[in-house]
Amino acid sequence: MIGSYRLSRLLPLPGLTRFTRRGFLRLAAALMILGLVAPHLCAWYHLRAARAALAAYHPEKARPSLDRCASVWKWRPSVRLLAARAAWQDGDIESAVIRLREAQRLFGGGTEETAFEWALLNAAAGNVSEVEEYLQKKANQSPEVTGPLVWEALAVGYLRVYRSLDAMACLNFWLRREPENVRALELRGQTYVVGKGVVRGSEDFRRVLELDPTRSATRRRLVDALLSLGVYDEAAAHLERLGAVEAQDPGLASRLARCYILLGRRDEAARLLEATLARHPHDGLALRTRGQLALTDPRSPDPRAAEADLRRAASILPDDYQTHNLLFQALQQQGRVEEARAQLKVAEEVRDRTERIGELSSRKLAEFPLDPALHYEMGKLLLQTGQTEVGLQWLNTALRLDPGHGPSHLALAEYYESAGNTAQAEYHRRSAGTATARPD
Repeated sequence: MIGSYRLSRLLPLPGLTRFTRRGFLRLAAALMILGLVAPHLCAWYHLRAARAALAAYHPEKARPSLDRCASVWKWRPSVRLLAARAAWQDGDIESAVIRLREAQRLFGGGTEETAFEWALLNAAAGNVSEVEEYLQKKANQSPEVTGPLVWEALAVGYLRVYRSLDAMACLNFWLRREPENVRALELRGQTYVVGKGVVRGSEDFRRVLELDPTRSATRRRLVDALLSLGVYDEAAAHLERLGAVEAQDPGLASRLARCYILLGRRDEAARLLEATLARHPHDGLALRTRGQLALTDPRSPDPRAAEADLRRAASILPDDYQTHNLLFQALQQQGRVEEARAQLKVAEEVRDRTERIGELSSRKLAEFPLDPALHYEMGKLLLQTGQTEVGLQWLNTALRLDPGHGPSHLALAEYYESAGNTAQAEYHRRSAGTATARPD
């Protein structure tokens, strides 16, 4: 009896076998269904996260989630549309164009949705004049839904092409409707700074961080405003907080080192700069700051070491006034009078160019918006500072205002010659009416 009992425990029973097989088949079917459904559940989760991030004006957080959605929902154009929007809101125009073309291909051609997104993208890229009337109509039709998108794209575009007064008008209109909108406040802060209203810009940046302390880009802008105002202790506090989040960033380290220098914490600044340049030996801002440290040492200034760093910095940051001015001081301290005088001239030219761009964008172009000479001057200045795309836009705008504007044609001829486009260069020379005249 004992042996038969044990044997019965070891042998499979017919009923139990049938149950086990059914259970196994059910489990296999459940796993198969889960394998099919799980990616879509994951994509749905990421889509919700992306929409929440965009609603909070965090496109940098939305973009990875939308990429995950697109890898699962390859056939859904709406995901590509949202990815394009997130890209231009994050300042990545090139990726936005790619995503929008993918969406249009999935739609099978242009639609009303893609037309609206193309207009937003063009506005954000700086091609504002081509789409602003259409976008303003769209905003008026649905101010609660499309209004914020339109005002953001227009403001970003106006800032990109230095139409700061138009940006300010757009943002103030938006803020009258939504006084606590963090994106509108952030953009208005940027606009104030461009127009030399750094104090008011910093106030807007502070308010944004009160509403959303996670906005690292705003904190960086506040740091730059505080540095220009000489509020180094507050700037250092923000930089130390940013450094905990964005480690290994040479821009943050250089700014923090500058604060330490001006707060008398020179040894900390020196250690920070040496560590930064060990990782990023060609960072212009770090080189400039180390040059400043050597030049301003109260015990034993070393203008020769400063000169070496500042010359390297000037080759990397050719349009940075502080770098050129510090290099002038280094040469002056060594008694190299003629070289110092020539360097001072370079520094003053860089400063004057920057100030003139600010004056044109904040005042002159608002007073005389149809004057092609001002558009020409802005274009030339921007080309000189390496902002080629925007500079060309201003020169072409001058020609739209006056198709026979000779200085603009000659400036474009010179640009296309340097770019190797002889056909365009010759066209503009002929259009100028002379091959030898030069603009004043």
